Amino acid sequence: MSYKILYITVRRLIGERDASGLRSLLLQHGPVLFARSLALGSPRVVADALSLLPISERINVLRHLPYPLRDAMKPLCIGGSQRLRMQPWSPSVLAMRHA
Repeated sequence: MSYKILYITVRRLIGERDASGLRSLLLQHGPVLFARSLALGSPRVVADALSLLPISERINVLRHLPYPLRDAMKPLCIGGSQRLRMQPWSPSVLAMRHA
């Protein structure tokens, strides 16, 4: 399967929120081809796809994404990763204060 056809399938699975189907594609084609197909999409599409995967597989796919795409995704990941330091004015910190 070419990475362009894989991208079309991935987009359909993201739209259906089918995490098991997405994970199956990743395991079947491997993280390199999967990341290459994701790189055809926007940072938002990539973030949506990665959000449906378990954390270990998400990290594995992230390693194979092109650096400019990973860099473009940083604003989408604020507060979503424990590696990122939370700023005192971020929405997640404010929500925790009001809880």
